Amino acid sequence: MNKNIFTILLLLTFTGKFFAQPDIKIEPRNIKFEDLFSRFDYTLLYNDGDQVLYIDSLSATKPYYILEFEDNQQLPIALNPNDTVRLNITLTNFYSITVNDTTDTVWVYSNDPESPRDLRIKIDFFNDDLGDCIGLIADESANPIANSKVYFFYYGIYLFDSTLTDNAGIYTKQLPTGNYTVAAEKDGYKVMFSGNTPDPFYAIPVDLDSGQTLNVDITLPLINNNGYSVSGTVIDSIYGIPIDKGVVIIRKGTHTPTLMKPTAPNADSSVYAGFIRPDGTFNVQVEDSNYYFVQGYSEYYLPTYYNVENASSVFWQNADSVFINQSIPDKNLYIKRDSSYGGGYAYGYVTIPNIDGSSNDGVSLFAQSTTNNELYAYNFAKETGFYGINNLPYGTYKVVAQKIGFQNTYSQEFTISATNPDQRDVYLTFLPSGVDDDKEIVPTSIKLFNNFPNPFNPSTKIRFAIPSNNENSFNVKVIIYDILGNEIATLVNEEKSAGIYEVTFNANNLASGIYIVTLKASSISVSQKIILMK
Repeated sequence: MNKNIFTILLLLTFTGKFFAQPDIKIEPRNIKFEDLFSRFDYTLLYNDGDQVLYIDSLSATKPYYILEFEDNQQLPIALNPNDTVRLNITLTNFYSITVNDTTDTVWVYSNDPESPRDLRIKIDFFNDDLGDCIGLIADESANPIANSKVYFFYYGIYLFDSTLTDNAGIYTKQLPTGNYTVAAEKDGYKVMFSGNTPDPFYAIPVDLDSGQTLNVDITLPLINNNGYSVSGTVIDSIYGIPIDKGVVIIRKGTHTPTLMKPTAPNADSSVYAGFIRPDGTFNVQVEDSNYYFVQGYSEYYLPTYYNVENASSVFWQNADSVFINQSIPDKNLYIKRDSSYGGGYAYGYVTIPNIDGSSNDGVSLFAQSTTNNELYAYNFAKETGFYGINNLPYGTYKVVAQKIGFQNTYSQEFTISATNPDQRDVYLTFLPSGVDDDKEIVPTSIKLFNNFPNPFNPSTKIRFAIPSNNENSFNVKVIIYDILGNEIATLVNEEKSAGIYEVTFNANNLASGIYIVTLKASSISVSQKIILMK
């Protein structure tokens, strides 16, 4: 008995020697996100023990974060004694945070005896304002479609939530206030977006205010099931793991980078879309056999095109089109994380003034840092050419726009800062691909573009195109009228040669209301409404 007691005492005395163990330290232990521009932070995980620490997994109480280890390390991670690893934390779903969500915990699971250890998070901003979005999903004969899945995209690119229609084809969803694009899908039907378009680029978003009920109806046309489809998996290009949500767009067009010709053909308007499943897979049907570009989009990732090298391909110039004449499997898309963790916003217009029949369909725009050349966020151009890119961190950027068959085009530099969080009037103009750089391309018709901003206060920019003619110039007038037809101001009254021009209208001394801007060139007159809102 005495021998046994002595043995136990001896073991207790030399616990450190015989019971060595890992000991995880988290510094800092508390993370605070103060505002939209402060949505990125990090902590250090340190092994203060004398045995290898194995970090097995992380678990956040709420799905609001991107948790990533430095140098793209993946779990499980082994830390030797006195080793450290950095954990980056990005707050993502900030638009859904309510007052009840402002404190949170990330649990770190390991072989530490006191596992799990907690990392405490505090969020200093929230949105408790809610509204309702309701609508009817029906076929082209106005028959309601039951159990259709309806999706809600915050600012057109962040998949916020989804719901199902009831037996009467009706859906209803309570959402935080903000700007939303609505989409609907059902097996056997074409995926459609708000505004009844198959192209999410042209979807018409809605603004939901506090206490408001918005009605968004969508019509789903039947799709001809000829057995033509393309399927695959959307994969994180760094970690090699499937992406669990997003959109895949199939757009007609032919291109192979290794066989690139000086002028790549334009894609036509045939567009099909499908949603990424929770396991990362997608399957999209098309109605006719042809060549198609396959594009993948997911929140907090940059868009990508399919290519045969299985690499992330943000720009169409590196894409490979797919010939779809049956069920085509294994066209996987590799997608790269973006860095959109700020609160800045840039917006403006993109135009394609030089090519007859060209439109703004299929135009993607990115904010590119001029400091490190990284792409930080993206969005789509609408039919009018308007676009907006949000969630930009502080920094200096250019906007780069791409459209299949055209050279990429770039804006002037602009800066997002604490004193200038929003940048307006960021204009871009496309030129066709393969054009001789020394050859000036001129407009082929007289055109008055949408002014920007509109509504405006107190000034707005008006752009117009003048084509070439046998006399080398036109007598051009740009005149502002009030709603009664009274002339308010003449902005231009001179000879103009072929080209694209811009003039600023300042309405400092005018009352709010509707005004008319008229472009006169030779015998042609073009007018449009502009709105002054003070």
